[in-house]
Amino acid sequence: MTQMPQDVRNAIQDVMVEYAYAVDALSDIDNLLNLFTDDAQVDMTAIGLPMMYGRGDIKKFFDTVFETMSHHFHFMSNYRPESWDGTVGAMTSYVIGMGRANDGNTVTVQVKYRMECLEQDGTWKCRHYTITPMMPLPGSLTEIHGEA
Repeated sequence: MTQMPQDVRNAIQDVMVEYAYAVDALSDIDNLLNLFTDDAQVDMTAIGLPMMYGRGDIKKFFDTVFETMSHHFHFMSNYRPESWDGTVGAMTSYVIGMGRANDGNTVTVQVKYRMECLEQDGTWKCRHYTITPMMPLPGSLTEIHGEA
């Protein structure tokens, strides 16, 4: 692996942070979707949520999340470059995600995000995003998002 340049590392970390802010806002789906390539894959299967192919699937899932949740909060740390081939870079981050559903149910997860990103038309975008559990998952995750 070629060492990831600092500007690339910063750009990918910014995509990850903007993703957390967009999800936490629970309001602007276009802002969230603009962080992904048109053909992006989002793999949440390790936490019991769907595999998504393209912005259409991503939009469908997050439209439901935005409708069912009253609050979201994500804390990210331990950013670590994983790979860089001169065009595509991947980075991981540990995340504590918390949410409260409109029905009062709550969820807290401790997971690892992995985002594989590339530059398109001067903007860094995620083309593959994976969530991996770092601690046992609560049952409330499926209760809240199981139908999404």
